[in-house]
Amino acid sequence: MSIDRETLERLVREVVKDTLTVSEIGERTAPAEPCDDDRCAPRNAPRQVPVDPLEARRVVDATPARVVQGRTGTRYLTPTYLQLRAEHAIALDAVHSSVPDEWPQQLGLVALKSRCHDLAEHLLHPDQGRRLDDESRARLQQQADHGVDVQLIAGDGLAAHALLLQGKELIPALVVELRQVGLRVGKPLFVRHARIGVQDEIGTLTGAKSTLIIVGERPGLGTGDSLSIYTSFKPRLGQDNAEKNCISNIRPLGLPPSVAARECARLLRRTFDAGGGGLHLVRPRRDLIAHQG
Repeated sequence: MSIDRETLERLVREVVKDTLTVSEIGERTAPAEPCDDDRCAPRNAPRQVPVDPLEARRVVDATPARVVQGRTGTRYLTPTYLQLRAEHAIALDAVHSSVPDEWPQQLGLVALKSRCHDLAEHLLHPDQGRRLDDESRARLQQQADHGVDVQLIAGDGLAAHALLLQGKELIPALVVELRQVGLRVGKPLFVRHARIGVQDEIGTLTGAKSTLIIVGERPGLGTGDSLSIYTSFKPRLGQDNAEKNCISNIRPLGLPPSVAARECARLLRRTFDAGGGGLHLVRPRRDLIAHQG
């Protein structure tokens, strides 16, 4: 069976008209199937969409997520589209931001560097960001504390801008909170062009019982100011991520730095007490299972 172009275009127009709403809660045609029941909606009945404006506003105000945006036809509304473009620019700026050379010294951090020669290599070759260059390895051996309970590391990650914004509060708060739960903290370090895995090498070289690394998160739309903390117990090269824990979304709109520092200290205290992190913390205790059995 063949259909001429005019008929095909007419069918497409009818389907599109039946599918799309005229406005956010506008009209929508009823299904074309025949119906003899009086309860069936008329063919051109208004679309019934329950919308409570006050509840919709409450939802919008409660989250930075993109909800209840509205649309015009199949497109975003102009303000939404412009906001998307602006937030995309924020994410790009965060990825291409960098930490000034003087910043680590201002916070009393030992300045180190991964094997990445520049930002481009850092973005394109993640493995290079998981190891220190030779000069940094030598500096680490000379200036870092060895055999501590927790080695604290700050890295630029994929959003150096986030480290600049939240790091000044988060780093000293972590030192205070970790000491309050009875853990000995080594002199904090900074690694330029760092990936999370660099904590494995640092922990191995310093003999630290655990490490934590603060890194700028891979930014989403408009979230170029967010940090994450990754903790590792009994670090070793190539340690599986299942043995690590993460606290993310550290920023004013998410988890404030002071709260994140407190949660991290509690997490590491639990890790030490349990003898392992990651999945080890959620595994049921064998002695408890035997007792319950």
